[in-house]
Amino acid sequence: MQNHHFSSLLDNERSQLPDQIANYILKKIFTGELVQDTRLIESNIAKELNVSNIPVREAFYILESRGVIERLPRRGVRVKAISEEEMADYTSALIELFRIGIDYSRSKWNEETRHQLQQYLKEAKEQLNQKNILEYVVKVHQLCGYVFQVAGNIAFIKFYSDITYITNVYSQMNWGDVERTEIRSLYLEALVNALVDGDFEKAKESFEILTRQSLNIKDETIQRDRLQ
Repeated sequence: MQNHHFSSLLDNERSQLPDQIANYILKKIFTGELVQDTRLIESNIAKELNVSNIPVREAFYILESRGVIERLPRRGVRVKAISEEEMADYTSALIELFRIGIDYSRSKWNEETRHQLQQYLKEAKEQLNQKNILEYVVKVHQLCGYVFQVAGNIAFIKFYSDITYITNVYSQMNWGDVERTEIRSLYLEALVNALVDGDFEKAKESFEILTRQSLNIKDETIQRDRLQ
């Protein structure tokens, strides 16, 4: 297989070939190279990556199990189309889950965990300054997911990963606008500052604004004013 720089939208520790191929396909979806309802042909991807069909087939199973692609009778394997209504449901679920995660983490923050949170923010800023949007999204995912690690609830971590696996991929049009992404980074910083200061309600509000704008940009001026 050729040397591709795979960037996981979920778990950077994944290293098996099918996981790498799944990540490769995810990256193409995220950057808009593969749009919704695009047909994915196993042999073509195998040829492109100089691998056999078997790991590509396994990568398809990985993505299908996470709701990113689907197999349709007489239409083959395709990038799953997500409706606005479905995305709205995912968005609401993600916001509510994060609220619960913050509540569970309230008594578990200490100097070490606060420092780690700030480190994730620093790394995210560095990627954004370099216009590496995909890597920035990975860092944002790590930062927000860290709340659930601090909370120490395995189920929440899994639910968070399951939801963001889809939302990260299908928000490419919003993340791809660098100027708007730079504006939204203010809410990420507000989220971190609120958690460091122990202002958990402000953290919830910041996450909601960040999430709604990242997944469905609307009323940005009004929402921005709420953080002033």
